[in-house]
Order: sequence, then structure tokens, then C-alpha cells
Amino acid sequence: MLATFLSRWVGRVIKQMRFPMQGEGGQKISDLVLHTFREGCEMGLQGHSYEIMLQVSQSLPWHLRAFFHEGHAMGTAGRHACSLRKVNPERSMKSTNFQVMRFVGYGFWNGVAATYPTPRIPERKELWSDVPVFEKYHLLMSNGLGFSTVLFAGKFDQRLRKRFLAIDDVQQRDAIFHGVGRVLWFLYLNNFKALQDILTRNDDIVEPLTIGLGLAIAFTQVATPDMIKRALDQFPDGRRRHLMRGVGIAFQVHGQNDPECKDNIEKKIAGEMRDWYEGACHASDEAGNVAEWYPKYHELTKRLTAMSEVFTK
Repeated sequence: MLATFLSRWVGRVIKQMRFPMQGEGGQKISDLVLHTFREGCEMGLQGHSYEIMLQVSQSLPWHLRAFFHEGHAMGTAGRHACSLRKVNPERSMKSTNFQVMRFVGYGFWNGVAATYPTPRIPERKELWSDVPVFEKYHLLMSNGLGFSTVLFAGKFDQRLRKRFLAIDDVQQRDAIFHGVGRVLWFLYLNNFKALQDILTRNDDIVEPLTIGLGLAIAFTQVATPDMIKRALDQFPDGRRRHLMRGVGIAFQVHGQNDPECKDNIEKKIAGEMRDWYEGACHASDEAGNVAEWYPKYHELTKRLTAMSEVFTK
């Protein structure tokens, strides 16, 4: 009964979300993403088997599956968080496909818990001791938390800015601001003036915000690279390097989700976008399977993007 209530409540909250500051054409993109995310979330909260979830996922267009899996992970995390039996939500997953999206989704639930009176999924190592990749991917949960906290608040205001800046752990703080940058694209989708103003007002954290923004621009439009390019062209050259990093990361994450996604990515992108993608793939491999993967990965994308700029000038 609790699962049914949570599914209906969370589904209704997501369904009722509106983003009045978006620009022309923004709602069409965000509605499709949120609808797909909500369907996955409801299935996770209802506790459908992994096999049934996978059947639904595979029936979706390749470029939407990531949002479905992220939502399903959020719902599964919520179901486990509200259960008396505390186990990690990754235990019920039976594939490494979409694993990055799942860890972001687990953190997404903790953003719900930061906004509403619901329990959160603990990040204590002992709860995740049976998940070897937890140390590698755990900061993705902070990324998801940053996204969802701002999403449910409907704005990135001074209160949330100060709250996040007060976090002592620099790596966690950067991961949260990567998530905030991603959600800014949803709040102000295609409203490029508003986005530029926000970046200017947050110059002290502009790097992680811009990376997250670039990631979201590409992640939501991965099937239409020309739209990504048009969006990037709306920003001044001074923002380009970090936007490039985000775009490359978006391609790389989509590409590692499942073989069909990778095949489509590599067929669709060429030129400098292909370079950004391959740079992000190299960075992910070089960062290894260690607890410091997340900051190493981002530092490597920074170096590789700087090198790419030099060679293309």
C-alpha cells in the first residue's frame, strides 16, 4: 500500500511540474524526458521485476532509455528507503548497462528526501559492501541530489547556493554543482539569456555549472546533434571549453548505456563532437575503477578538451 501511495504521489508531483522560464520549444523536450522518467520511477516504486522493467525500457527509442532507467533507479531507491529492511537498491539490478544512470537516480531520491519528509538512501559503505562499483560511482549520487533538490524547489536561489557551498568535501560539492548545472537546462531550456545571466552571477562555481549545463544540452538532444550545435552557438566563446566537456560526457554516458545506444552515438556524431566523445571515453578508461574515479575523470576531460582546442585552432 505504501508503494502504491508513493508511486501515485511522486508521479503526480513530476506530472505537475511546469517551467515557465523556458524558451521556445523547451517544453516539448522537457515534457518527453519527464514523462519517460516518471514512467520508470513509478515502476521502481511499485517494485516490478527487473525483467519487466527491461522489457519496457527496450521498447523505448534508444535516446530515451537513459531517462527511464534513471527514473526507475530513483523509484527503486525510494522503495528501499521506505522499507524496514535496509538494503541497497543496486542489489536488485542484473546488468551493468545503465549503471551510471542508476547511481544518479539513487541520488535523485535523496534530493526528494531533502525536500519532502521521506527517508533517504544512506551512503554508508557498509550498506553497499556487496556493490564493488559503489566507491567508483558514489559521487554520482551527489550529482543526482543536486539536480533533484533544485528541480523540486523550482529554482536555484541563494538559499540553495549557500547550502551547497557550505559542504566541506570539495569533490562532493563539485558533483552537486554538476547536477545543478544539468537542472538549469530543464528550468530554462532554450532561454539562453537567462542561462548566461545565471552563469555570470555564479562566476565562482561557473566551471561545474557549465559542465552540467553542456551535459544536459547534449543528453536531452543526443538524437539530433544539429540542435546541440545550435544551442552551444548561443553561448560566448569563454563558456565553450566547459560546455564541450559536458557534451562529450553526455555522449560517452549514452554510449556506455547499452550496445544499441553506443552504435547510434557513433553513427550520428562526427568532427569536433566525435573528438569530445572519444576524449570522454578515454578519460573514463584512464580514471580506472577506484574511489577517486569521479574527480580523476573530470580532471582528464579538462586536460583533453584543452588539448583539443589547441589542435583545432
